[in-house]
Amino acid sequence: MIEWEDGRRRFQELADSLIASREWVLRRVVEEITDEVQRRMGATFTLAQLTDLYDTSEPWCREVAQRTTDQVWAHDLSVVQAAAFARYARNATDYR
Repeated sequence: MIEWEDGRRRFQELADSLIASREWVLRRVVEEITDEVQRRMGATFTLAQLTDLYDTSEPWCREVAQRTTDQVWAHDLSVVQAAAFARYARNATDYR
């Protein structure tokens, strides 16, 4: 989870530094990855289950990012993947 929160912070710092059109692209990639996490996890899950999904998520997160935009700078999984998982983690039954 620390990695996810670091990614969320990097995402916010990057989003704050971008012009509006680029910020929109970055936010859209995170939203699409978050939507895919939701499809794969469902509504009820624990942080351990989400961590298990994260451990195998790099290939499909990259695919989602590439499908969402051809702007390569928005495919940085250390930012978009981590931010999406940090966002979704708040819905875990054991999130504190």
